[in-house]
Amino acid sequence: MLSTRVRRAAVARSLAGALVLAGSALWQPASAQYRDFGFPFFGNPWFFGRPAPEPWVPRHRQPREREPATITAPPPPQKSETAPAKTGIVIGDSMAEWLAYGLEQAYAESADVGVVRKVRTSTGLIDPCKGELRKWLEQSLVNEKPAFVAIMVGMNDRRSMQACGPSGKSDGAKAGAYAFRSKEWAEAYGKEVDEAIALLKSKGVPVFWVGLPPARNIRAADIGFLNDLFREHAEKDGIGYIDVWDAFVDEDGDFTMRGPDVNGQTRLLRAADGLNFTKPGARKLALYLEREIGRTVLHSAPAEPPAVARGINPPPAKPDERPAAGPVVPLTAAPPRVKGDALLGEAKPARAPSDARLLGGEPAAPAPGRADDFSWPRAQESPGFAQESSRPEERAGPAQEGSDVAPGSGKPRPRGASRKAGENAR
Repeated sequence: MLSTRVRRAAVARSLAGALVLAGSALWQPASAQYRDFGFPFFGNPWFFGRPAPEPWVPRHRQPREREPATITAPPPPQKSETAPAKTGIVIGDSMAEWLAYGLEQAYAESADVGVVRKVRTSTGLIDPCKGELRKWLEQSLVNEKPAFVAIMVGMNDRRSMQACGPSGKSDGAKAGAYAFRSKEWAEAYGKEVDEAIALLKSKGVPVFWVGLPPARNIRAADIGFLNDLFREHAEKDGIGYIDVWDAFVDEDGDFTMRGPDVNGQTRLLRAADGLNFTKPGARKLALYLEREIGRTVLHSAPAEPPAVARGINPPPAKPDERPAAGPVVPLTAAPPRVKGDALLGEAKPARAPSDARLLGGEPAAPAPGRADDFSWPRAQESPGFAQESSRPEERAGPAQEGSDVAPGSGKPRPRGASRKAGENAR
């Protein structure tokens, strides 16, 4: 009995000690558990003899570079310290203002081109029979001497329009409103486009019509319909049309907020509303117009036609330069002789091989027996032929049976002679 009680007390003390150790290990903080206490199965470094791991520290991800989400308009234009050599006008709605801002960034470090903004944010080509658009365009161009004019407008014209009568007043009571994208709407809107182009061309400078880019929450078919009208009337009226659609779509042709900028780096091109632009997006928008300006405005001097087309002699070559072409030398005459270039004792040159018959186109008579002698019968005057035919009994072999040529002679045998000889032999 006594031994049983002693064993039970020892087991109780062992369990109590284990519980105390476990409680102390749980009571200590996590760092103390790993460094001084804890069970060996949970990575106790004291038990395995390895250095304690560093405490885990959460990594904070750097914020992604983003443009402000509340972009509604580009920054105002900045005045340049030096006057630009040429000035252009960008006219239109809010899209045109972003276009002008991107063009200003393109020529910010150059004094070649300056940009003047002529913008009304909510303007459009649909004029409710009041003539306000024409007045605004005329006022925008007055007292200006631009080197080019660029227009970008139409995003606010995706709506129906009223028909105007001959007096200029609305004729909606009779004809009603033209639905957007209808045939009547396209014809009436095309007249507004032609009128705007005529006013812009009155300055006598290159005119560029910039198409509309895709936008979020706007049907691509509506914008594409407007761009088709702009392209058609721009080509008909003889001005340049600039397509910017592909600059703001992905590989599948769908609208995208991000894309490569002018340097090829993927950037955020559109603002949060999907309509306005960021700084890289505005710069990319103006890239297409910048190319046309550099091609037609900055380098508009035509190439000088060649001297042969102008009908004048080319300028004489300098002594150190190699002439482009040498003197003209006739191929049918003997080369001219210069006095003093003949050697002592040299025989006089023979007459040129050309004669009147050759120059006149008459061929010379061929030599007898030559390959170009086509006369018939052939002449039997060659020495080789005479030598061969001088001893016919040695040269000529026995006549073949059935041959029409007599042996030992070159004369043909009379017709029927071979047949008779055969009959006599029998």
